[in-house]
Amino acid sequence: MTPFSPGTGLPWNEPDFSRRVLKAHLCQDHDRASRRFEIIDQQVAWIHESLLGRQPGRILDLGCGPGLYTQRLAQRGHQCTGLDVSPASIQHAKAHADQAGEDCEYRQIDLRSAELGSGFDMVIMLFGEFNTLAPLEAAGLLHRVQAALSPSGRVLLELQYEDDIRALGENPCEWSTEPEGLFAEDPYVLLHESQWHAAARVTTERYWVFPERTPARVYSLHTQAYSDATLEAVFEGAGLSITGRYESISPQRESDVDLFAVVGTRPTLSTKTS
Repeated sequence: MTPFSPGTGLPWNEPDFSRRVLKAHLCQDHDRASRRFEIIDQQVAWIHESLLGRQPGRILDLGCGPGLYTQRLAQRGHQCTGLDVSPASIQHAKAHADQAGEDCEYRQIDLRSAELGSGFDMVIMLFGEFNTLAPLEAAGLLHRVQAALSPSGRVLLELQYEDDIRALGENPCEWSTEPEGLFAEDPYVLLHESQWHAAARVTTERYWVFPERTPARVYSLHTQAYSDATLEAVFEGAGLSITGRYESISPQRESDVDLFAVVGTRPTLSTKTS
């Protein structure tokens, strides 16, 4: 399969699929869709205290899911906007914000073409979602992020390690049987195959789904790896400078998923962090 070929990718915006993704987001048994709440609490506290100095500001969450980060940031006095392509997640986030009276706005929109607005003190994109964008889409998004930041604003990206992405692509094919799951509500047989494209530094995955009552389907997912030099170049091309790198944004406890984070600002206003 050609990495990021047109017409491939998971159907995040389909109502049934997004409803099953939402269920995975809210599950507290694992960190594979969204992290468990105790870890999110730690990370939000770190963002609020270490990056934002406990000063309320305007925050944009790209790929916000059901609003697990924006809810907690709003409780600390921040004005939050969340964007996501999943209808079920956005509906859940809006309902929670209305019920809790949180200062949050949510929009269902494709990040690859979304108008982001302006004047944000921080833009966040967590859980490795940046890696799932094709390189040109990722670069274009960062350009719009730069324009969306206030003069002293910062962007926080959480990314997947290149070694992990490559190892995933080199894994052998696996068969499994599922009573229900992300790809169907009824029992199904699943074939998962992956391939590492060394020249493009991309892993492609395909999921062959064989339900009991409906026709077979095929889904795909592409994950772009970034070297440090390539990541710096992508930031610089968008008019941003990486000012900090963190091997984890979970101060006290590691999650099931191993990710690192970078913080970027406009170069003229950047201050190197340790």
